[in-house]
Amino acid sequence: MYGIDPRRKVRNFLINPKYQLRYVLWTTLIGLVLILVDTLVFYYFTKENYKLLVDMSPMEDNVKLQLYHELHMILGYLSMFSIVFLASTALLGIIISHRTAGPLYRFRQVFLQIQKGDVSARIHLRPKDDFLDVAEECNKAIDFISKKTTRL
Repeated sequence: MYGIDPRRKVRNFLINPKYQLRYVLWTTLIGLVLILVDTLVFYYFTKENYKLLVDMSPMEDNVKLQLYHELHMILGYLSMFSIVFLASTALLGIIISHRTAGPLYRFRQVFLQIQKGDVSARIHLRPKDDFLDVAEECNKAIDFISKKTTRL
């Protein structure tokens, strides 16, 4: 449709790498900080409870070691799931930023065509892209300007 291939290739997802990677970096850093704070709070309070409940209980030492081992396994699983979450967040960030970077790239290309004198250039976006309403208004403005210039 409109000369745009709807199939995407991986290399085409980074249309504006500076913008998109900065977007992904900030969202991932925020996620990382939240995960670190949550993990530290969880570990602190769980460790305190373990000290009270496990160390002071009349259990055998091997049972106590097993409980501490399970605590560390839980933290390992939390860390693993957090890494998967951060990777998913980064991938989703690239996909979401592509929805804005792609249309902005197309706007820029059409504006460059118009600057070169091609007043027939129009902005055509994919149906799921952001800024469809802006593209429609820009196309109307381009039509209006081109009609005005042809009358002169």
